[in-house]
Amino acid sequence: METSNLVSVLVLSYNNLKYMNDCLNSILEQNYPYIEIIISDDFSGDFNKDEIEKFIISNKKGNIVNYVINQNPSNLGIVKNLNNAISLATGNYFINLACDDVLFDGEVISSIVKCFSDSNYLVLAGFVAQYDEQLKGCLLTTPTWQYIKYTYGNPIDCYKKLCEGNFIPSPGMAYKRELINRYGMYDEEYRLLEDYPRWLYLTRNGCSIGFLQRNIVKYRTGGISSNRNVEIDKIYNDDLELVRKKEILPYLNSIKDVNYK
Repeated sequence: METSNLVSVLVLSYNNLKYMNDCLNSILEQNYPYIEIIISDDFSGDFNKDEIEKFIISNKKGNIVNYVINQNPSNLGIVKNLNNAISLATGNYFINLACDDVLFDGEVISSIVKCFSDSNYLVLAGFVAQYDEQLKGCLLTTPTWQYIKYTYGNPIDCYKKLCEGNFIPSPGMAYKRELINRYGMYDEEYRLLEDYPRWLYLTRNGCSIGFLQRNIVKYRTGGISSNRNVEIDKIYNDDLELVRKKEILPYLNSIKDVNYK
């Protein structure tokens, strides 16, 4: 299979499978000609591979050149699940997508590939439109303009700003295979927090982040990303503490003018 133009959309799911068809439809309606769908489920209780495969086969067009449906044998957490999805993918480009979110419109993937083709960026972010659970009304769009200049500016300046807190959206994050080859996979010392430590690591090591000035994803509030319990909160807070100890504090003396909070 020719993979230089292939885009692998990595769909991560865990107990949010009622939204799977919406997510898949947003991929199936894309006008880009070379798409691979990688679904990796993190041991959901109601996962049904046959139903998902039947839906893809019944609705796909010629631009879906491959699909993989995986379920982990146990719950591994977001970071390991994402790395599993990457390892199953064969594309030259990757797009991260949660099962409860959808690509904003049918031209998203084409826009992402064009941006990569017209630039030297290895990784891109874009606007994320936050919707209600039914995807009927847009509540707000992130990031705000005051942060965008840091995203595609000098990576060290971006790192400094990130030390104050994450402002770069994770939904729809797109990157080239070269990014993985150069900087490695996601750090599996983290369990749930894949985006914030990744942005800090990349920018601290001089990787510039491109920003595509268009809506990439409709983010569903009230889905799995928003519903947290005490156990999940503890894991999330432990990840944040590890970010502080691993990605920020060791570098404060060498990176000047960081307003760390």
